[in-house]
Amino acid sequence: MSEFINNTEARINSLYDFCYRLTIGEKGSELIKIHQAAIDDLTANDIILVVHRLVESDLPMGDLKIGINKALNVFHKQILSQESVSLPEDHFLAYLKKENRELERRLQNLKSWVKDFNNENLDIVKVAEHLRIGIEDLMQMEKHYVRKENILFPYFEKEYPQYKCLGVMWSIHDDIRNRQKALLMALLEVNLDKKHINKLLGDLFFDMYTIIFREEYLLFPVALNAVNQDAWVDMLAQSEEIGYAYIPAPKLPKEKKTPVEKVHESDFLSENKLESTLLNFDTGLMTLKQAILLLNNLPVDITMIDENDKVCFFSNPKERFFPRSKAIIGRTVQNCHPPESVHIVDELVQAFRDGSKDSEPFWIEMKGRFILIQYFALRDEEGAYKGCIEVSQDLTEVRTLTGEKRLM
Repeated sequence: MSEFINNTEARINSLYDFCYRLTIGEKGSELIKIHQAAIDDLTANDIILVVHRLVESDLPMGDLKIGINKALNVFHKQILSQESVSLPEDHFLAYLKKENRELERRLQNLKSWVKDFNNENLDIVKVAEHLRIGIEDLMQMEKHYVRKENILFPYFEKEYPQYKCLGVMWSIHDDIRNRQKALLMALLEVNLDKKHINKLLGDLFFDMYTIIFREEYLLFPVALNAVNQDAWVDMLAQSEEIGYAYIPAPKLPKEKKTPVEKVHESDFLSENKLESTLLNFDTGLMTLKQAILLLNNLPVDITMIDENDKVCFFSNPKERFFPRSKAIIGRTVQNCHPPESVHIVDELVQAFRDGSKDSEPFWIEMKGRFILIQYFALRDEEGAYKGCIEVSQDLTEVRTLTGEKRLM
């Protein structure tokens, strides 16, 4: 019996040493000999803990992803030997698994078009068009990834302190997104670069299968034990706005559409209270209900974080540019962004905090729309930093305005 079976700390230390040294370029075969006993006894939970420590070691994300790929290749047999989790059909994770089965079917079908793309006897332009259609179909998985990032990840973070493996997974989501966009562009070129396209296709297939494996054999088993049962019901309710990939949305009983997270009744105001509670804005009075209507009908999408970098509010406009769910309330703003952009978030928040900046604009083209994203520092009467707001606005039509249109 291995000395590592009942010594979790020693096993994790050994696995961490293996993964870290593998990531920085040491020879795998030698490391396996040293750490074979820990490898033979590892669990899904061990890997989650080890990846958390690897992220905290500040290794570059690109190197970290390569190192983890190598390590999981070594761990593969032991991971597959773990007992699979059993899920009710109506469980949040069960719907993610159903989407994975549909994705696998599509990836398998797409492989035939990849084979045809490399057949010199076929019309490459026609085959490229079929590949484009297939890639666009794969992009429906975006809803799957967004539900994870904005619903599952926040709940996991609240319940499991060693959650930083999620950043690695989010980074791979972004790799998938970037490869899909690059493929759609490459397949439209007049002179198709087969070598470049084949490389992108290979990387895309690898990443999408990688996410399926890490979800079902690592993240899901740990999350199932870590997250409170009531939270899974909340997650299903919050999934309705984002939607599902390839599968119909579940029909939830009415009583399950309201989040069941345990809160005091006093945290909610009755309809009468909403109508009767007056807010004094110095420049005027309005009821709390009027204030809610005002915020939700402004032609902008607003998110607010407090002085501790925690998300405390987001508006609910008719059209949202970026996905939001109630699960992000209380989440740090850093965890709301993929790892590669966290340093930009940190720099901006620090500039607001030390007073060197009061605002910062960004603008992007998204789905044919021109979106302006502005950040504003919030300060009290004494100038103390109290948080900031993100305000996103669609300026597509505004940019085309010319001349005048008067009320009279």
